[in-house]
Amino acid sequence: MTGRRSATATDRADPTLWPTVAWPALSGEQQKIFRAREEAVRLYCRRAPLRSIEAATGVPFSSVRRMYERCLQTHADGRLQGLRALVPYEHVKSYRRSAKSVRSGPAGKAGAFQQLLERHPELEALIANELQAHHVVLREGPKGLVVGGLSALHKRFRLLCLELGLTQGDYPLVQDEQGIRSLGAAVKSMAARSFELAARVALAQKRSGGVRPHAEGLPLVAAIPFDAVEFDGHRVDVRLRIVFERVAGIEESFEIDRVWLLTIIDICSRAILGYHIVLEPEYSRFDVLKTVERALVPWRPPALTIPGLRFAPGAGMPSERFPELGYALWNWFRFDNAKAHLAEDTLRVLTDIVGCGAHAGPAYRPNERPHIERFFGTLASVLAHRLPGNTGSGAADPRRRIAELTATSAAVVRLDELMELTAVAIANYNAAAHTNLGGRSPLEMLGYYVREKQSALRWLAEPMRRNLCLLQHEHEGHVRGSVVKGVRPYIHFFGARYTSHALAGRADLIGKPVRLYFDAEDVRALRVFDAAGRELCVVEVQGAWRHTAHTLRMRKEILALVRARKLRVAHNDDPVQCYLDYLRHGAARRRRSASKAEIARRAIDAAAPAPKAPPGPAEKAQSDCATAPVPLPAEEAKQSKSPVKGKRLIIGSGQVFSR
Repeated sequence: MTGRRSATATDRADPTLWPTVAWPALSGEQQKIFRAREEAVRLYCRRAPLRSIEAATGVPFSSVRRMYERCLQTHADGRLQGLRALVPYEHVKSYRRSAKSVRSGPAGKAGAFQQLLERHPELEALIANELQAHHVVLREGPKGLVVGGLSALHKRFRLLCLELGLTQGDYPLVQDEQGIRSLGAAVKSMAARSFELAARVALAQKRSGGVRPHAEGLPLVAAIPFDAVEFDGHRVDVRLRIVFERVAGIEESFEIDRVWLLTIIDICSRAILGYHIVLEPEYSRFDVLKTVERALVPWRPPALTIPGLRFAPGAGMPSERFPELGYALWNWFRFDNAKAHLAEDTLRVLTDIVGCGAHAGPAYRPNERPHIERFFGTLASVLAHRLPGNTGSGAADPRRRIAELTATSAAVVRLDELMELTAVAIANYNAAAHTNLGGRSPLEMLGYYVREKQSALRWLAEPMRRNLCLLQHEHEGHVRGSVVKGVRPYIHFFGARYTSHALAGRADLIGKPVRLYFDAEDVRALRVFDAAGRELCVVEVQGAWRHTAHTLRMRKEILALVRARKLRVAHNDDPVQCYLDYLRHGAARRRRSASKAEIARRAIDAAAPAPKAPPGPAEKAQSDCATAPVPLPAEEAKQSKSPVKGKRLIIGSGQVFSR
């Protein structure tokens, strides 16, 4: 056994490069078996001892190598089976009959026709020749493809069987229908091996679609850091402007809507873990997930362009000051009952990926989340309310009236300047001494727990750090196309066609349901899985949509404007560029248009030059240290969905909320 293992242990495959499985499509019992098998194979690839693999996963040590070899087999699509071979009750190869004789009667004939074709290649050659000569055609029927000319083919098939020495007592001539249904199934199977053959058999007049050849229960007080965090959004009390460059060297500025600041704060240390600025009138679930991602990914300080602006000594974010806190996970996530917080995608990321409990607090009681509310008050006093053009904390705030009387223009603070000021203010807040922390700063408190007391933490699993699949979202669709009309398989996704070389040749997928995973920040590429969760391919958007990167929200707005006849897009025009021109023309009259134009510009600048598909469904969070799993609250997911209204805090500055 040792010699056999050492021969294969010298060159193990990398499972991160294998096709994956959309595990949410599996049943609860199948998910449990699949995750155990997946972990066993990953450990085997890292050359862990077989006995330790069995102890860690429960998979028998005698089955680990067999599963690894199953993953290395070739799939029907030409790629490795990969993790698809670990799905319970799935066959990695088609059934092949081993029995030589066929029993009389209606039962016991599975695989007999395929065995007949293998024993007599002349019969398979007859079917192929009849397809090539168009003596047999495919037509679309009410229940799928129908074989035309099957009776004539069956007659020639019977005659050839007699010429090959088969008698009336042999299969298939001994059957009542003499194998006509199996012959029809074989014809459709051979025709569906490629789209070209299927379209030719269906007498399609053209071949459209395809890819161009050149296309490429929560504790009230957190005992240790990352035990519990609070999240909320705050409307920044400052009027802002953006600058467009009309022609070279000539700039024009417009006022935009006030922006949102989404923040995650650690309750124990009071440290801000991550934040995200949103330019939309209301933030969505995508923005909540972006904030979660930024709280996990190690922070990098931005370049400062404002003269005299600098970070305080020791200022920064936890993941930048303490590298070991990069990708650290929390155990509880507290928020209010906003719809974006209770969205299915938000709860999926928190429970399945982060592996924490999601605690939606009661409505109308902001004191249940006092730390994030107090932070917003502190940030407003040290930043927003000291800037020109601030709107104060409300309509009756005298600072708003003073700013309106003294300001020389409606908005004098630029958006880029506010982002730099916000970054410095939050970093300095993390380094400022807090009275309730015993005169320590949040970063000093983190350093005490992490480096001196060495508190146990959880971290995001290594494969997910490379993929960063937090912003992936799932969408159910169908493969469209027609072999009769010669339309290659494609997927319709929010007003655009998607396809690839691999999908365009799969006639057998037409009409089949698929699961699509996409990045809401750039929807030019999708990753496709079948209904059973097996990965199929990556598809890219076709037509004018592929020219410029765009978000899902941008595409929806473009389609809505086209339907309302407010935006005209010619056949060869780039709809995203037409949308930007439309917004820039309306920026002088509407702040909403100016905000959307800036959102679109930043999305285009941040996207990759070429479409990039998301890696697929994320795995559940795994702890890199020996800590007990956090129980997921079953009852607390059922929270009141009534809106949360603002209410004056009863705690004072620097006070700790506890019971």
